[in-house]
Amino acid sequence: MTPFLKNKILLLTGPLVFLSSCGIPEKEPDSPNILFISVDDMADWVTALDGHPDVKTPNIDRIISRGINFTNAHCTSPICGPSRAAILTGLRPETSKVYHNVGTYIDYVPDAVAFPRYLRENGYHVMGAGKINHAYTKVVEENWDDYGPDVGIVGSPFTHEELLVENMDPTITINRNSLNVTLPINGMSNIDRPNNLWSTFDWGPIDVTDDDMPDGKIANWGIEQLKKDFDKPFFLGLGIYKPHLPWYAPREYFDLYDIDNISLPPFREGDLDDLSQTARDYALLAWTAGLHETVVEHDQWKAAVHGYLATISFVDALIGRVLETLDNSPHANNTMIVLFSDHGFHLGEKEHWGKHTPWQRTTRVPFVIVPPKNHLPDNFVPGSPTDAPVNLLDIYPTLVDMCGLPEKSGLDGKSLYPLIKNPEAEWDEATVTTVGRGTHSIRTKNWRYIHYYDGTRELYDTDNDPNEWYNLAYDPEYADIKNHLSQYVIDDPNFRQFIRWGRWKAAIPYEGDMKLFDIYEPFGISEQNNVYKDNPEVASMIYEYLIKNNISDKNVLISESQEIP
Repeated sequence: MTPFLKNKILLLTGPLVFLSSCGIPEKEPDSPNILFISVDDMADWVTALDGHPDVKTPNIDRIISRGINFTNAHCTSPICGPSRAAILTGLRPETSKVYHNVGTYIDYVPDAVAFPRYLRENGYHVMGAGKINHAYTKVVEENWDDYGPDVGIVGSPFTHEELLVENMDPTITINRNSLNVTLPINGMSNIDRPNNLWSTFDWGPIDVTDDDMPDGKIANWGIEQLKKDFDKPFFLGLGIYKPHLPWYAPREYFDLYDIDNISLPPFREGDLDDLSQTARDYALLAWTAGLHETVVEHDQWKAAVHGYLATISFVDALIGRVLETLDNSPHANNTMIVLFSDHGFHLGEKEHWGKHTPWQRTTRVPFVIVPPKNHLPDNFVPGSPTDAPVNLLDIYPTLVDMCGLPEKSGLDGKSLYPLIKNPEAEWDEATVTTVGRGTHSIRTKNWRYIHYYDGTRELYDTDNDPNEWYNLAYDPEYADIKNHLSQYVIDDPNFRQFIRWGRWKAAIPYEGDMKLFDIYEPFGISEQNNVYKDNPEVASMIYEYLIKNNISDKNVLISESQEIP
């Protein structure tokens, strides 16, 4: 029985009572359908969130006007793999052990029942397309009855060979069908990420239609499903790839914006001066995109923002087409909508380009839930915002709750249905984002507190410093606030200690060998490559130092000038 009906049940005792004049008992409505739209790498750049003054997102705003706008929503982890694993499984990285982009959740928690499978097991017809799980073309078959088109090569109309780094030396000209373009469009090639498979740090218009783009095909497939009849409730998941890099979109979406009048993101010289080396590494290393200094050197900052805005508007147009089809379908009144981005993205803020940071630009995401029209909670006000700190981890238990499914045990999040019924409902003070192993970013309504794996910290008064420019963590005036918020730092049960020493990060588990990461190698900041076996002398020196100095603290920073055995 769905929660929407809980206040509408008539309890009867004695003989059967018929509820209509024609002698037919009242029939409980079917469970709601679910239209589930995820977008990739989209920061809070939608009109309803005031994320960027120039952005045009009329269709996303239309969805927000119908539902509950979670204005203080944050990802579980600011990178695709662990974020999507958390959404699908309802498990934090500390539970699933998915901290990075290697593999997919079934490689770490093969027994986890992802929510699409749980819906299937409870009477839903479950369909999906595009990037819902993380990993190219890797669909976990047990989750789906039907699966449509994938995202192609990084959501572009180009082939694998055309985007290969080795084939852009320094450029490649493509002439086929309507495509007549020289890549990279921005002329920068893959300067900062030579070890990347594809050259993706690029942006610019291309002369194709929406339907020539992989995301256009995904939207069209979803539209066709919405036109069908179903004999059971359905879940339709559409994983839109853009605005993930490269920022290619049909030219008409670039034409929506005047590049000369585009606003750059908020930026402050010296923003990183009051941060630790670990924090600066998250900001300055080119792992998920390129370097700020490269963008500035090539005079591409406005062009890049232009590309990001254009791809957001492209995505918005596709969402509008899907929404229009739903509104004109027989499913219009009994379908809930869930729309979100898996995490945000920096475009020069804190001198960073990309994701995988603990700051507002990558943790905050657009997130809206629209209840079905025929199951609206009492006193529901469409378009209501709530500033309660919520997490994408809460999607799984929310779907279970709102669809009236049997309670699913073992989930790390909790249902958002109380906030949908009452946006001012009492709620948790804080939500937590995990960045790799041992780093946590805590967000309340008024504060952000960051606790890095090496024990260094940041504290921001987000009411007075929304851009998080002034670190208050070491100001005695704010010691009580810092100490209070530190209670939300997650004690990762998988690891006994985290250590930073120069270029090395060590994570010592309670059982098994150390995990060692070279922060400055291409995938070091993402902690994808465990180099423990290749550097036994480094591991031995760290172990010896901890033993010699009797250090049992969970978070340890060894100064580069510190004598090591």
